[in-house]
Amino acid sequence: MESSPQFFTVSAVDGVPELILGTADFVSRPIIVLAQDQIIEYIDNTKPERLVINFKNVGHISSEFITAMIHVRDHVKGNGGELKLSHMNDSVYAPFKITKLAGRLFMIYESTAEAVDAF
Repeated sequence: MESSPQFFTVSAVDGVPELILGTADFVSRPIIVLAQDQIIEYIDNTKPERLVINFKNVGHISSEFITAMIHVRDHVKGNGGELKLSHMNDSVYAPFKITKLAGRLFMIYESTAEAVDAF
C-alpha cells in the first residue's frame, strides 16, 4: 500500500509547535481532505495548547480549504488549545479576508514569531 504524501513538517518556535505546510496549492478536494485529515490527526495525537500553521510554501487555496481550516481550528479548540496562522501571501490571505474570517475566526500574522508573541 502506498503511503499518503505528507502535507506539513513540524517545527517549534519558543516551544510552540509550528506546522509548516508543504509546497502545494490546496485547491483540489482530494488534496484538501488528505491535508485536513493529517493535520487533525497530528492535533488529536499531540493536543497542543498553542499551534501556529505556517503558509509560506502555499501558493493558492480554495474556499474549501478555508472550511478545512475551520475544522482544524475546531479540533485545536476542542483540545483546549489556540490556533494562529502565519506567512500568507496575498492570494492565500484574500479568501480569509473576503469571507471576513481574518481577524475574527483566524488571527493571521506576517511571521511565526509575531504569532507566537500574540499567544
